[in-house]
Amino acid sequence: MEPPITAPRFVCDESALGAVLLGIKLVACPHCRQTGALIGHGFLRGYAERGSERVVRGRRVFCSNRALRGGCGRTFSVKLSTMLAGFMVRTLILWSFVKSVLAGLTRRAAWLGAASGALSLSSGYRLWQRLRGAQSALRARLCREAPPPPSAAREPLAQLFTHLGLVIGEGEADLLAAFQFRLQRGVFDR
Repeated sequence: MEPPITAPRFVCDESALGAVLLGIKLVACPHCRQTGALIGHGFLRGYAERGSERVVRGRRVFCSNRALRGGCGRTFSVKLSTMLAGFMVRTLILWSFVKSVLAGLTRRAAWLGAASGALSLSSGYRLWQRLRGAQSALRARLCREAPPPPSAAREPLAQLFTHLGLVIGEGEADLLAAFQFRLQRGVFDR
C-alpha cells in the first residue's frame, strides 16, 4: 500500500495554491493522517511591505470533523515560498539585505537599500538576529542535502550562504524562497 500524499508547506506562486486545493481531498492531514476530510478554509492575508493593502500569503486548510467526517478538526497552512512566516518581509528583501551585508555594507546601509525605506531599521536588526539564531538549524538541513563546500570566508553567514548556493543552485535570484520551496521548511523554523 502506498503512503498517503502529504500537502506541501510551501508553494511557488498563487496559481500553485489553487492547484493544491484542487487535489486536497486526496491529501492526508499532517496531524491525523486522515484522507478525504480536508477542505479549503480561506486565505492567509497580511500587509504588504509598502502601503496598507493586504496581500495573499497562503491558504488555510481545515481537516473537517463535521457531518460524520473522520477528520481531527485542526487546520494547517500552505504558504507562498516568497513570504517569511510571521513577518511582513518577503524573502527577496531579506536575501538582498544579507547579500549587501556580506558584500561589505553596514547592516544599516544594507537594510535601507534593501527595504527602500518601507520598513523600520529595527525590523532589519531583528531579522538579522533571527537569521543568526537560525544558522545552526539551517546548516543541519543543508548538510542533509549536501556536504558543505570549502570556503575561505571567515564570516559564518557567508559560509552558510555559500552552502545554500551549492544546494539550491547559484543561479537562483532568491535563494531563501528557493530554499523554502525545495526543502519545504521555513527559513526560521527550528
